[in-house]
Amino acid sequence: MATLAKSDFDKVYTYDGSSFTDVTLEAQSPAGTSFTILGGTSHFLYLGNSIKFDMATFDVDSAGSLGTLKYEYYNGSEWTEFTPSSARYQLDPNDNEGGQYAFDKDGAEIFPSNVLSADWGTVSVNGQDKYWVRISSPTSVDSSPTIKRIQMRSYQAYCTTKDVFQLLQLGNITGTTDFTSSTTPTLATVESYIMEAQSKIDYVTRKSWRPNAVWNEYHEFNLNGFKLDRFPVYKVNELEIWSGGDWTSKTQGRKNDYFFVPDTGMIHFSRYFLLPARFTSYNAPVWRWGGGEFTMPVKVSYLYGENIATDTREGAAVTDICKKMVAIDVLTTTDFGGLAVSGMDRVQMNEKINIYQSEIADTLDSLKAFEVF
Repeated sequence: MATLAKSDFDKVYTYDGSSFTDVTLEAQSPAGTSFTILGGTSHFLYLGNSIKFDMATFDVDSAGSLGTLKYEYYNGSEWTEFTPSSARYQLDPNDNEGGQYAFDKDGAEIFPSNVLSADWGTVSVNGQDKYWVRISSPTSVDSSPTIKRIQMRSYQAYCTTKDVFQLLQLGNITGTTDFTSSTTPTLATVESYIMEAQSKIDYVTRKSWRPNAVWNEYHEFNLNGFKLDRFPVYKVNELEIWSGGDWTSKTQGRKNDYFFVPDTGMIHFSRYFLLPARFTSYNAPVWRWGGGEFTMPVKVSYLYGENIATDTREGAAVTDICKKMVAIDVLTTTDFGGLAVSGMDRVQMNEKINIYQSEIADTLDSLKAFEVF
């Protein structure tokens, strides 16, 4: 069974306009040496992987001051600019963090699969043939950011196209080992089925076994703490409280403003935050949370997801239902003459689909996240 939910890029390079520097080990290390990126307008950061990916997360050591960032992928013949889904959408009119991610703090970028997957091809960069995304700041670089770690999310995190191919025993029919650009369905189509299945598993279970990012999740203030919506959380990037005029970032740590308990997914406040008298009721100040502009006054940005390769309790079950969900998509969109391979025999396709659907439903129910009240 292939377990490709590893969150590290195969290769990470910086380019200074004339030569490459391999910073892969630094980018992969949880506590490694920081490295500088985008030192000039002709510099690039290259992110490469053997499997397509749709997200990159960045742990920033020191913030940079950059111009508008340019994102490019290789479309099979040339580098093509695209627009990522930024970690900084302006969801709240009073939220002053709208706009593009700028390497000024920990964050993430989503690379839309509907933009990249159609013609995204591999290309050799510094002798490495991979799927690449490159980032530059061609208009201006006032100061360069330094990075502690870069991680990614693979298209094929919960199962691979080969897993599905083997489950359906298509090798007995085609004599090959995987889907390709010329099979029916194509490799790209099956990859899209996998991504849909992964998203459904995450949504139904409210958990994840791959890196995911949540930005600006809003909560009411509660002295007893509150539970984040997704699980398991492995990093809280930022917690902010509305102070009556602006969002104020708080410091993480038991001896600071708040702390996070990974086992429960709970955030607890280490101290009480006084509420400014910013809104009035019947011409008198109201000093309480949860009313007026102080409704949902806490917002949190965080990363969550288990590592499917090391989760011995649930990882295998997630892979199993993912490939069966994708297998159903393949069986229902491809003409197999009403029959599916089962061992040395062929069985009615509807029978095989019904078996898979029952197993998927039972497993999804058992994987659902517990609730903390």
